[in-house]
Amino acid sequence: MQGILIFLCCSVFMIGTYLVWPSRYNVMAHLNVGFIFIAYFIPAVILKDQEDFSSDVVSLYTLILFVGALFYIIGLYLGFLIKPVRFSNFSFALLDTEVYKKKIIKVTKVFLIGGIIGQILGYLMMGFVPAFAADPVAAKFFRGVYQVPFYVSIVYLSSFFILTTVTPIAIIVWYNDKKKKPFLLGAIIAVALMSVSLSRGPAFSGVVLAVAIIMSFKNRWTFTFLIVFLISIYLLSSVFYFVIGVRDFDKVSSNFKDDHLFWRIASAGSIDIQDQLTFMDFFNKNPLWTYGRTVLGGLIPSHYEWNPAVYTLRVTNPGEDITTLISGGKRLAAPLWGYVSFQWIGVVAFCFLSGFLKGLFLKFTKYWIYKSQSILVATVIIVINISIFASLSEFFTLSIYALPPVIVLIFYAFRVKVS
Repeated sequence: MQGILIFLCCSVFMIGTYLVWPSRYNVMAHLNVGFIFIAYFIPAVILKDQEDFSSDVVSLYTLILFVGALFYIIGLYLGFLIKPVRFSNFSFALLDTEVYKKKIIKVTKVFLIGGIIGQILGYLMMGFVPAFAADPVAAKFFRGVYQVPFYVSIVYLSSFFILTTVTPIAIIVWYNDKKKKPFLLGAIIAVALMSVSLSRGPAFSGVVLAVAIIMSFKNRWTFTFLIVFLISIYLLSSVFYFVIGVRDFDKVSSNFKDDHLFWRIASAGSIDIQDQLTFMDFFNKNPLWTYGRTVLGGLIPSHYEWNPAVYTLRVTNPGEDITTLISGGKRLAAPLWGYVSFQWIGVVAFCFLSGFLKGLFLKFTKYWIYKSQSILVATVIIVINISIFASLSEFFTLSIYALPPVIVLIFYAFRVKVS
């Protein structure tokens, strides 16, 4: 029962928008269906990973999730009830649909080419490609001999996140007009360049998003197939992560349970439940309250101590040099960020505000998707929701790397010329 409750509460923060907008056009929620199966259902319900931790830690963790999920749902409903603000200065509101589609094509072309050039330049400046490095995992996180100057990481990561933003739009440009094959070729090159970084999620997210939009908008049958496809792709992705991430199976086999072997391998790439319980275990022993400093900490580069990723590593690795750890930090649920900031008041406030913003932005997105009457225009609106609105509603993990997509999307959303 406890495992089911953990699964349901965690799922609320990922696909809770189905509660207010149960539609096949709610692509943002569809994208998380496969994730919650791998990251929450398998570990909590099938494998019962929570049983490896003390009952006190698990009980506190479960209660935090339950309270947070409850107030998130309340905020979500209230935000969605508000009438969408119809700003008249958006390009998709001002321009004729055909004129705006031409603008989308032009902007996509510029940023797709620029992103590809920037990504190649980034690899050249780094002097290595993570997938082909002697230690791929250390190279992926810029650890040890793979550390690079800040200006190099800016070029590399900015180009990377520009490509994650425009790749799905480029694919839909081609889908909408098969004569525009250079956009498909550009998208393939972009995915190839991103995939060798070993950042599996962002690298393939554009393709998955484009496929999700096409199948969701086509008909109900293709939408049903989409859900099966998303679960399957996450399973394959997790197995790939296990194969790539675990360099020496013999070394880890002593700590790797052999019961339910398939499910353990399938969930090896998304260990959110284990990570969060491990975090809570360490936090209970030596609380390190943030008092909200991690909200803006992700906007400060170079291993800033209150960067959310750095903070979780500090808590779970007390006394160690964080810069030497080969990890990108631990992914915590919204109520946990509220708890470590302001205890139970934080759980309620963070989750309610997050849900409220999510509902507010979702209502806006729903309005313009129905208003757009074009799959290409709808794609831009969905990308704006995922890249900007989602970051704002998840304000407790703001990141400096969310800025490149914001800059790119300004050119799509407003009448700003790219040349």
